[in-house]
Amino acid sequence: MKKKVDKKNTKNNTKKRNILFIVIVLSLLAGLAFYKLQNSHNITIDYQEPNKAQDKTTLDLLKKEGVNELVTDIINNLFIIPEPIYLTYGVDGGPEYYPTTHRIIMPYSFIQEVEQRFVDNKYAETGVSVKTATMDVVIHTVLHELAHALIHIYDLPIVVKEEDAADALATLLLIKFFEDGQEIAITAADIFELESKDTKNFEASDFWDDHSLDVQRYYNTLCIVYGSSPEEYTELITDAKFSDEKAEQCIDDYEQLYFSWAKLLKPHLKNTQSFKF
Repeated sequence: MKKKVDKKNTKNNTKKRNILFIVIVLSLLAGLAFYKLQNSHNITIDYQEPNKAQDKTTLDLLKKEGVNELVTDIINNLFIIPEPIYLTYGVDGGPEYYPTTHRIIMPYSFIQEVEQRFVDNKYAETGVSVKTATMDVVIHTVLHELAHALIHIYDLPIVVKEEDAADALATLLLIKFFEDGQEIAITAADIFELESKDTKNFEASDFWDDHSLDVQRYYNTLCIVYGSSPEEYTELITDAKFSDEKAEQCIDDYEQLYFSWAKLLKPHLKNTQSFKF
């Protein structure tokens, strides 16, 4: 005789199994998240011994201003970092991220060149001191190289030039997580514009280089800043000579940029609400 099936009990048992499965999956995900947090590393800073007096002066300025500690504290608190990243100030190389060693090299000479460029162009007349402007560029440059590190360590898909992606992420991090981040980004844009004046005649290599042209980096950075807060930075439309159409596009571009990076970085955040769009 065929056994009669108790459909009500079958449904209840199925429901219980589904609930149990969901609980198990959530527990596994929570355990994985906890494991990742427990095994998260930090960015560490070290300084090579200066070889000359000018390098010693630069080193003293870096330590006094504390900009590196500011950057690393924010990034360490924001991201789960599966591999240790090293930020080294030294006498040669860079600025560059070396993926095989997870090390960012920042030469003292780079900082000195930035400072001298601001001096030569009388940047203090803008109302921003040369020292502040130089430290702003250091912050943006470190974030740019950290962007390369995150792209590499997280194996993130990038569909544009990686240098452009790193510029964009550095600027976005400034805007979202740093006090006066937009102002820091504007200073970084200004150094791109000043550097662009070095090139009078373009060669083929200028166009196939890994980096976009300095003048393009200038406009791209200002576009992101304007798009992040158009009411506050209306003067950038005039400064960058943006058309009305371009200004509107910058707003759309910023929203798309933020949404895209938020989606890419969400699995690697210590707090998923940090990048909430």
